Amino acid sequence: MDKIVCLGKNYSEHAQELGEALPEKPVLFIKPPSVLRVCQSVSEPILLKLPKSRGSVHHECEIVLRVGSERKIDAVTLGLDMTLRDVQSELKKKGYPWTTSKVFTDSAVIGPWISISEFPNWERELFEFKLNGYLKQKGRAEEMILKVSNVIQYISEFFEIQSGDLIFTGTPAGVGPVNSGATGSLRWGPIHYEVKWQ
Repeated sequence: MDKIVCLGKNYSEHAQELGEALPEKPVLFIKPPSVLRVCQSVSEPILLKLPKSRGSVHHECEIVLRVGSERKIDAVTLGLDMTLRDVQSELKKKGYPWTTSKVFTDSAVIGPWISISEFPNWERELFEFKLNGYLKQKGRAEEMILKVSNVIQYISEFFEIQSGDLIFTGTPAGVGPVNSGATGSLRWGPIHYEVKWQ
């Protein structure tokens, strides 16, 4: 893997809940592989670190694509793009890049992969994120502004996509803060796993 590419504002209701205008196309940002946490087993929650004294940390649940050979999507999973919301808001006000609000330990989380061939209806399947048992986010790939079939072509207008790269496709409405001790549950078709923040 060379990089993690993330799409921002790819669901219209999420842009609205942040009080921001909807761009013509999603914004792009990159996270390094060093911030990625992978759930290896669904039998127990994986423990994630929360940054201390950096303001509110928000969950953003979203579909994640894996780029295979010939720059084609070969597998999907469900993940979390964690965001330092207070930091991000301040950066936006000043017109600065978002990097320090998006890149920190455990700021990208993914579950087990499933191949496209084993999950043929994944674009229509509802995914859900629950926090401490309460439903916070839900959505479908078909609700995205930039459709999955156009994602790689769009990203490639700006930089090269390589085999093994991951694409976080954007989050639906319902983002919110997580605190130490909170448990998140992610479910999408055959994919289900839990995380817990320390």
